[in-house]
Amino acid sequence: MDHEVFNVVALEADVTHRFRKMIAVAAAVAWLSAPAAAQQSQQGQAHDHAAHHRDMLTRGALAMGFDQDRTVHHFLLYEDGGAIEVSVKEASDHADLQAVREHLQEITRLFKAGDFGKPALTHAQQVPGTVEMTRLKEHITYRYEETSTGGRVRIATRDTDALAAVHAFLHFQIEDHGTGDSGVVQRSTSGPMPNGLGPAMTRSGHYAATMAQMGDIHELFINHDRITRTVTNLPDGIRTVTESDDPRIARLLTDHVASMGQRVETGNDPGLPIESQALRVIFQNYDKIHTTIDTTATGVVVTQTSTDQNTVAALQQHASEVTGFVKDGMAAMHTAMMKNRGGMMQGGMRGGMMGSMPNGKTAPDPR
Repeated sequence: MDHEVFNVVALEADVTHRFRKMIAVAAAVAWLSAPAAAQQSQQGQAHDHAAHHRDMLTRGALAMGFDQDRTVHHFLLYEDGGAIEVSVKEASDHADLQAVREHLQEITRLFKAGDFGKPALTHAQQVPGTVEMTRLKEHITYRYEETSTGGRVRIATRDTDALAAVHAFLHFQIEDHGTGDSGVVQRSTSGPMPNGLGPAMTRSGHYAATMAQMGDIHELFINHDRITRTVTNLPDGIRTVTESDDPRIARLLTDHVASMGQRVETGNDPGLPIESQALRVIFQNYDKIHTTIDTTATGVVVTQTSTDQNTVAALQQHASEVTGFVKDGMAAMHTAMMKNRGGMMQGGMRGGMMGSMPNGKTAPDPR
C-alpha cells in the first residue's frame, strides 16, 4: 500500500472512531439526563395539581360561602344514590358551621331545580353527571339533613340512568376535592322507617335501623308529653308544626322527620306487617306527593300535598292515626299493635311524627 492510500485509510478510521465516540457520549448524556427530565416532569405535574387544587379551594369558598381549609367534605355512594357531607374541623367554629348548613340547604333547593351552577363555579367546568341529573331531575330526590358538625345532602333515585349520573357526579367530586373517599357503592343506611317510631324490623326479623336510631325513636314515644303539634288539614294535603322546648327532643324530632321523609319521597317502604291501609297508599303513591320540610328553632314544619284526592285522603287519615301516638305515647303504640295483630316481636311499630293532629289541635304539655 503506497503512502497516500495508507493516509486515507488511517483518516477514515480516525473519523469513524471519533463518530462512534460522539454517539456513545451523546447516548450516555441522554441516559443520565432522562431521570432528571422525568423528575422535572413529575414536579411540574405536582405543581400544576397543587395550583389547581388551591384555585379550586378559592373558587369553592366563593361559591359555598365558607373557608374550605376549615371544613371537610365527604362524598358517599349508595345503591340508591349517595350523599354529600360537609363538617367543620373545630366544634367551636360557629360561623363556618352556620355557613355550611346554609350552603347545603341552598344546594338542596338548587339541585332539585336542576341548577348545578355552584359545582361548575367551584370546579371551573361542567361537572360530569350534571347534564343527566338536570334532564332527569324529576326522578331524583334531594334531602337536607343536619349533623352535629355540619350537614349532608342525601340523594336518592330509582332510575337507572339517573343513578349512573349521580355516581359519576360523586366520583368526580371525590377525585377533584381529594377527599380520600373510597367511591365504593355501599348499601343505603337512610335511618328509621318512614313514619316509624319503633325499632324497625324487616319481615325476616332483622333490624333495619341501628340501635342508636331505635333508641332515638323510643325517646320520642317516651317523651311524647314534651312535644306540641299544630296541624292544618289543607284542601290538597296537610301542614304540621311539631316542636319541643327541650333542645334534645327538638333535635330528635328534626332528625326523625328528615330520615322518614326521605323514605316517603323515594317510596322506600320496609313492608312491615304492622301497617295501616292509609300508610300503604302513601307509599304506593309516593310519586304523587310533594313534601317540604323546614326546621324551626324548636322543631320542624312539614307540608305534604297531592293533586290526587285518594292520596290526600290517605295523608289526612294517617295524620289522624298519628294523633294517638302524640297524645298517649307508648299506650297508643300498644293499642295500635294489638289492633293490627302485631307486636314488637313481629315487626315493630309504624306511624310517626310526620302525621298531623286534627285541625288546630295541640298535644297536651303537662309540664
